[in-house]
Amino acid sequence: MIISGLLEQRAQEFGDRTFIQCEDETYSYAQVQRDAGRVAANLAARGVGKGDKIVLLMGNCLEFLYVFLGAGSIGAVTVPVNPMLKPDEIAFIVNDSDAQTLITIPEFAPLLPQVRSVLPAIQHVFVLGEATEDAESFLALLASPPNVLRNPAEPGDDAALIYTSGTTGMPKGVVLTHRNYIWNARMMVRAIDMTAADRFFCILPLFHVNAQVITILSPLLAGGDVVLMKKFAPFSILPMIEKYRATILSAVPTIYNVISRMPRAETYDVSSIRFFVSGGAPLSEDTFNEVTRVLKRPFISGYGLSEATCGSAAGDYRDPVKWSSVGAPLRYTGVRIVGDDGADVPYGDVGEILISGPAVMKGYYKNPEATREALRGGWLYTGDLGRFDEDGYLYIVGRKKDMIIRGGQNIYPQQIENVLAHLPEVEECCVVGIEEARWGQEVLAVVKLVEGKTATEEAIVAYCREHLASYKCPKYVRFVESLPKTATGKIRKPVVAAQFAHITVT
Repeated sequence: MIISGLLEQRAQEFGDRTFIQCEDETYSYAQVQRDAGRVAANLAARGVGKGDKIVLLMGNCLEFLYVFLGAGSIGAVTVPVNPMLKPDEIAFIVNDSDAQTLITIPEFAPLLPQVRSVLPAIQHVFVLGEATEDAESFLALLASPPNVLRNPAEPGDDAALIYTSGTTGMPKGVVLTHRNYIWNARMMVRAIDMTAADRFFCILPLFHVNAQVITILSPLLAGGDVVLMKKFAPFSILPMIEKYRATILSAVPTIYNVISRMPRAETYDVSSIRFFVSGGAPLSEDTFNEVTRVLKRPFISGYGLSEATCGSAAGDYRDPVKWSSVGAPLRYTGVRIVGDDGADVPYGDVGEILISGPAVMKGYYKNPEATREALRGGWLYTGDLGRFDEDGYLYIVGRKKDMIIRGGQNIYPQQIENVLAHLPEVEECCVVGIEEARWGQEVLAVVKLVEGKTATEEAIVAYCREHLASYKCPKYVRFVESLPKTATGKIRKPVVAAQFAHITVT
């Protein structure tokens, strides 16, 4: 099965049943399949074919879905890109991916004359809305297509290049196949018992695998439908759940933190929700408690990364609640916790998380060295640190590269961040290691305070000393108005560490 084949199958099965709702317009399975097919055929008529890369530089919209869902019917490969990136970042991804086709938003159109010179491989440019001197209108791709010879993808062929956020260096293109996507969607459907009665609320960006797998492909596989939020507006989330009677929402902790604290949050009727899903970043106990208190619906966490398509573990809303766990490994997914020697560690001990199974990536695009480092002996070495408890629940401790080593002692920043999150004055925090001659590294906490609240460095360190061993406590605390983040809400720790690297420990 390939992605476009799944859409065709569901269109034959469900026809006029609603698949997508967007800005009060409804689009049936048959309509989406027809338009996805038209777009693919019109691209093929312009010479786009097997293995050719199509950059999708746009937000959440039907046009994105038409290309993403239909490209496999001509064997093309999508390259979703965050439209909020800077021109240099976009140019790097477009050139690194060897893309020949670019589809973008009207806001980007004025830059096309300047950027074409640094995008030598680009042959076709399409813009949503009106055509320009440098780009065809996307509407041309929705016209009745000519009869063209199609060369559809095979399940093992590339479906997409997903570029990592670059939190640890230059972005790398994760090569995901159609088999990766279909299997991961199947895992999610079975893990949380999705059915045709489910209505997913898609608020996360479509350029990210979370939205692609959990809120588009999973309901497509289950025969459900999707409410698509075009422009992210956090204060509209609860009213839209109430209006559209959504049954599942997948989001990141930052979003849940906002919506659970918005005025009158508890007055909205969200009883249609079966459960909320959180992923993409660590969840604090305070956020978990606030969401369950205010919204009164089950709340589960999951774990995944682009290199394993999307999800590798997820909680079960019917299981006993362990708020700090990301649940058990998904079906068909192998998860190990190993030490530096590559041997499995006992339950409760921390080690690197390894993943195997049909959702693990093909590799990094044009980067054999990084691929060999990540894929070894049939396992994906994630670089994430975690542990299992005696019940088989998985807990994420942090990133291996984020671990602080002070005087030979391993310190996991997430443990300190979880403690700081309990302080009512702290809205967000980031703990990093800074170089220091005597101990090797020292602990720095960078804190964003709740608006209108105050706190001192001494008070925060004293609080940590009440709850942590002394060697784990921050030596320094710095206050900021905002923390740098990726598009999916992850704090960019290397950026924070570089910003405060000048601190001299005395």
